[in-house]
Amino acid sequence: MVFAGMLLMFFSTGISFFGFTAFFDAIRLNLKWTRAEVAMGPAIQALQTAIMAPFVGYLVDNLGPRIVYSSAMFIGGLGFVVLSRVTEPLHYYVACIMIGTGMGTTAYVIVAAAISNWFVQSRGKAMGLTFLGPGFGGILVTLIVFFIDLHGWRPVANFVGISTWVFAIPLSLILRSAPEKYGMKPDGLKASEVEKNDLLEEKEEFPFKEVLRHKSYWLYVIACGFQQMAIAAMVVHHIPALVSFGISNQNAGFMILIFTLASLPMRFYSGYLADKYDPRIVTASMLAFQLTGAVLFVVIYNIWIAVIFEIIYGIGWGGSNPARLTLQGEYWGRSIFGSLMGIQIGIGALGGFIAPVFVGWVADVSDYRVAFMFLVIPLALSVLMIYSMRPPIISKLSSAR
Repeated sequence: MVFAGMLLMFFSTGISFFGFTAFFDAIRLNLKWTRAEVAMGPAIQALQTAIMAPFVGYLVDNLGPRIVYSSAMFIGGLGFVVLSRVTEPLHYYVACIMIGTGMGTTAYVIVAAAISNWFVQSRGKAMGLTFLGPGFGGILVTLIVFFIDLHGWRPVANFVGISTWVFAIPLSLILRSAPEKYGMKPDGLKASEVEKNDLLEEKEEFPFKEVLRHKSYWLYVIACGFQQMAIAAMVVHHIPALVSFGISNQNAGFMILIFTLASLPMRFYSGYLADKYDPRIVTASMLAFQLTGAVLFVVIYNIWIAVIFEIIYGIGWGGSNPARLTLQGEYWGRSIFGSLMGIQIGIGALGGFIAPVFVGWVADVSDYRVAFMFLVIPLALSVLMIYSMRPPIISKLSSAR
């Protein structure tokens, strides 16, 4: 389960989440569009995620991850095939809707929910291993940049779509629902082993409506939304911004590889720390790294400052994912993990819709440095909000029900 999830996250993140920045300038220059027009495509993907994520989370909790993920990958692959043929903005936006439906954060929701259902005591380590996948996604970005320079963006987009069908759909069939449906227990343990150790037993599950009344849940949701604003804009405009700072297109593509590889150690280690210590503190610390990197990004004047930025920002972004997913599982349990994550991702995607277009617009009328200065504030707020969270207590009324 973890290995399959890691490979699926490697592929979907590499070609969709990170990979789209490699297509950005190629599409803009070929079709003679503005940055804001091109950025609207990834923004639409984020908006589609906002619409779909709560629904997808519910489907995963009730139908299981296999059929949901394989269907999503079919639609996402078709989106890239359509992208390779666009000539008008409307066609481009339709393709982005399909990519967002199939390969946006909805894919992230499905994998995270599936893995969370299989682990309790080792949830952080399992999430850490799973989310090593996106850390290797930079390899695919580097390859996409190389082949776009060699063959053009249209053949590469078409190949990406077909590769999705060939690689991701068969791999998604490995995913499974909760272990209890197969006569097993979380963490690969026997029932007798769970009974002997209270630490291995899952905490009392919270009713869905009860969680929605928790202040901590909404602090978590809004904080993750602010983080999503920053990472969405950074991913979409990463290569174009670095090029505008005086770094070559090839070196800018290589920076993505440094960014993703720098995230790898903390992707696993933050999960380990979240299992051992307070996941709230671990998550806030990772967001603080990301905040530091965001401040550094606006003062990049040479490739060495860019490398330092990629490392710091990569550590913070990579480490935040396993830690915050462990935090969600620790606070609100397994049974409604997908539904709660769907709401969080859906609301967060609204920021992902606004930020790339806003940054593109500011870059068109001013420059990228000014544009990215605005994203420091939401990241600072996200650190404070996660730190302010407190463990929820189930009400007697809800527990009686």
